[in-house]
Amino acid sequence: MRTRRAVVCSCLLAALACGSHETPAAKRAASPDSARAASAEVARAAETDEWTRAEVVKRLDEAGLVVVDSSRVVHHPGISAPGFLLEVSGSPLEIYLFPTAADRKRETAALDTMPPAVPNADRPRYIVSGNLVAIHVSPRDVLAERVENVLTARHAGAP
Repeated sequence: MRTRRAVVCSCLLAALACGSHETPAAKRAASPDSARAASAEVARAAETDEWTRAEVVKRLDEAGLVVVDSSRVVHHPGISAPGFLLEVSGSPLEIYLFPTAADRKRETAALDTMPPAVPNADRPRYIVSGNLVAIHVSPRDVLAERVENVLTARHAGAP
């Protein structure tokens, strides 16, 4: 009887140790309704080839970056659309989404999005991809490049 209990306990412990692993995004899901809404938003983004808030968070999360949505609305000179603020692996990332890539081009034509000749940790880096403009400030070049790669891989042909 004692060995049977030991075997059962060992099996239970092994099953617990091998249990399913949730991604950080899955752990943050507030409810089944919000998960369905985010899933629908991601599906719409794929169909229309346009960025959505859920798609941005999903892509950054899938790239292994730590994403925290601050739920704060942000504004940037030269952009009339309100944005939202994410913290990505400890650095601020402002995201501005437009209805279409053409709207984004019209709206942001006057912005100076050229990278600085000499990298500067305090100067924002602009990431333009489809209907998205992201403004990232990070002293870590590797992180900045990784965020840019995630957000531009989808629209590699976009200016």
